[in-house]
Amino acid sequence: MTLVDVHGLPGSRMAYWWYYLAMVFLSYVLHRPWLMAGILIFFLLRPFLPDPGILLRTWGQIQTLTAQIQANPANITARRDLAIVWLERLRPRRALELLDEARTRFPNDAELLYLTGVARLRCGDAEGALEPLVQAVEIDPKLRRGDPYLTAAEALLSLGRIEEAEDALERYVQANSSSMQGYVLLAVTRQKRGNADGARKALDDAFHTWSTIPSFRKKGQWYWWARAWFHRVVG
Repeated sequence: MTLVDVHGLPGSRMAYWWYYLAMVFLSYVLHRPWLMAGILIFFLLRPFLPDPGILLRTWGQIQTLTAQIQANPANITARRDLAIVWLERLRPRRALELLDEARTRFPNDAELLYLTGVARLRCGDAEGALEPLVQAVEIDPKLRRGDPYLTAAEALLSLGRIEEAEDALERYVQANSSSMQGYVLLAVTRQKRGNADGARKALDDAFHTWSTIPSFRKKGQWYWWARAWFHRVVG
């Protein structure tokens, strides 16, 4: 049997180049404090800055949907879709304006109610987000695989209503058992309530979920996998 020198493979050599590039970049940054400060500021502002890819992808959508609304002010679908775009761009106040207009015509639309709750929460109105979220799940309990429960839990946590947040998260993971985020937040919530055994059970469920979901589903959940490990270690 012929042995293969893995260090001689092109992919392996390419991997080593990343170390060299990282060292060059670090050397460059250390000699330019202003650049390091800029990187730090950008890192701190990441939660408030939309993904550049989203900005590019949605630019044309904004033009198209705005034109559709101007041509037909009664086009509720266009208003909803444009509101979703503004939420993706982290502009919840613009989204909320469109959603409020749409709900004057369809006040009992579960999707519009859910999006209204999301927009209100992102505007800083956690209390105001709860009513439309509750209405949304009363109309359609299976909406978006339980996302209204997750958003409600986030609002309740920000309000310090831990017990209610735990209930919302339990409902969420029942509706969406493949969400790492749901299990990790449930573990954190139970830990805050002093339920160490329940927190460990939620983390066990998180790691079991990670082992069973397909690779393409893991791509967007690495952050929650890392948080699960962090909470497992610090316990």
